[in-house]
Amino acid sequence: MITRLQAKIRYLVDKAFARKFVGQFLLFFSLVIPVTLVGTTAMFFGLFAEENAAISSIPRDVDAGFLDSVWWSLNQVVRLPGFHRAYGATLPVVLYSLFLSLMGLVVFSVLISLINNTMRSRIEELRKGDTPVLEHNHLLILGWNNKIFSILQQLARLQPGIKVVILAPRALDDMQEQLRVAGIQRERIKVILRSGTPSDHGELNRVAVDHTDSVILLATDSDDSEIIKTLVLLTARKQWSGKPPVLTSEIALSENFELASIAARNRVHVISSSRITSKILVQTVRNPGLSGVYSELFSPYGNGIVVQSLPQSIDRPLAETAYRLPTAIPLGIAWKQTRDGIVRHLAGLNPEPDYEVAEDEQLVLLAPSPTVNYLQSENMLKSRIYQEGDSVVPHVPAQVLLIGWIDNLTGLLQELDAHALHGTRVTIISRSRGKQAEQQPGKDKANEFSNLTLVKHEGDPVAEATYEGLDITSFQSIVVLADESDKDEDADTRSLRILLRLSDLRDRAGTRTHTVVEVLDEKNRDLFSGLGVDDIVVSSEVVAAQLVQIAQHDVLAPIYRELLSAGGVEISLRPAGDYVSLDTDCQFADLLYAGHQKMEITLGLLLAGDGGKVLLNPPRNINWRLGRDDKVIVLAQQIYQ
Repeated sequence: MITRLQAKIRYLVDKAFARKFVGQFLLFFSLVIPVTLVGTTAMFFGLFAEENAAISSIPRDVDAGFLDSVWWSLNQVVRLPGFHRAYGATLPVVLYSLFLSLMGLVVFSVLISLINNTMRSRIEELRKGDTPVLEHNHLLILGWNNKIFSILQQLARLQPGIKVVILAPRALDDMQEQLRVAGIQRERIKVILRSGTPSDHGELNRVAVDHTDSVILLATDSDDSEIIKTLVLLTARKQWSGKPPVLTSEIALSENFELASIAARNRVHVISSSRITSKILVQTVRNPGLSGVYSELFSPYGNGIVVQSLPQSIDRPLAETAYRLPTAIPLGIAWKQTRDGIVRHLAGLNPEPDYEVAEDEQLVLLAPSPTVNYLQSENMLKSRIYQEGDSVVPHVPAQVLLIGWIDNLTGLLQELDAHALHGTRVTIISRSRGKQAEQQPGKDKANEFSNLTLVKHEGDPVAEATYEGLDITSFQSIVVLADESDKDEDADTRSLRILLRLSDLRDRAGTRTHTVVEVLDEKNRDLFSGLGVDDIVVSSEVVAAQLVQIAQHDVLAPIYRELLSAGGVEISLRPAGDYVSLDTDCQFADLLYAGHQKMEITLGLLLAGDGGKVLLNPPRNINWRLGRDDKVIVLAQQIYQ
């Protein structure tokens, strides 16, 4: 009975509010009248007793009975300003007083409602990200993907306190929540979020694109269409309020790189994230342990690439300058070129040791900071323990297992093919289906690869049954790719499950195979370290580092382009015995000299006896006794078969 009564009352209230003003007004009076009548019963409980005679708010002027109690009760319920003072006047005056008091209450309520609605509307605009940005000299990020967190963290470390405006076609609450979970709010950085489409001219004006120092474009959709439209819009922009900003763009699919480069019109530094990831994965397959070098190189900590003018090095051979720099290693030179009124930065890495630096050239250095000291005293220019050994160029192993699917799988295989010896066998395990299966590399193309033989297994890499009939001990290298084809499962979580399965299979087989895993989230790095993983490539971190560093210093664009493109130079690991005598006291100057003799630049060491510790640009006064398993990290000419 009570439940039915509650439901009936709720239904009547809903109907009243559905009728807006009339219904709500009737609801008001339907509440006031019965409550007032209930209050009138106070006359039976001593309202007019002698004990309450001194209470001025209890009227007694009419009948000290029903009428006075009704008046008292009504004033307690509605609390109309000024109305209670009209008691005792003639009826018309009382009615006027009631009307005016009610209208005064309505006017006051409208005012409160207007203020409330205005504040609500403003808060809603802020929540939706619809308000304009009035910042100057900020960094503008257009788009949103998993690299945004690495970008913001790197910016916070490289330039604490920087103002970053993000415009992306996502809900503001969603972006704020993801930044909170990633811990960006604890970083020393000011982030301003706006929701909108970057390829819209009005939206770009709303985020003060004219007043920004640099712009980073992130791939938001799967086909790069939004990126290309935004590139066309930005490069067509003729009027800038000041100096045009540095424009840096990511392209997700390698097949769109050429089209994006055309749209860039030499105004935008375009980076193909899939090509970079493919190259680093293949280089790590060829050079076990190389991921640690890339990790430091593209980290805001430790050694990085800097470009600096060094007057003392002008007209001196690069090899001589290398011995005079106690905290830096010269990697090459950079210069400017003006064409059609556009100033372009150019760079050359790993020049000949006797190359003399010109006055208009800058040095490209590997250093922990831009501050570089130059020694005037002569250092050793010839090593007494130099070995004349010919380094064997590392190749892709004869048997490689690829697990997972990435959009640029064909590009990855092409990179493997370029560094493989003829007859190299690559086995691919993936859950290919539908359109993805039709796009598999090698399908109906017998001669697509010169040196690779592809063997494909369709199945779930987490399931033990998928590996039946597959000799896990036959592979020299296993690569677990960050497979994002299943939108219902996080790629890193899936990789973790695959590695657990591989760990069990290898333990049962009693074998140890070089294993590389691609990770999307830097925070997950520690999850993989205890699962027999030798090289962890955080692809989002590498790409984010390039986007950030080029946005801050666009002179780095041609350097990274040469370092991470097909052909040109590469970072490689070579046996220490091919450079210096083993088990003999050795300093870094000996390694520098040995590298120069081979037309290479020595960057550091990979010490096998110290858990594969990477020493980039090590101190010059330390002695080592290098063994057979130790490696020298060099910058060398890339050789394809």
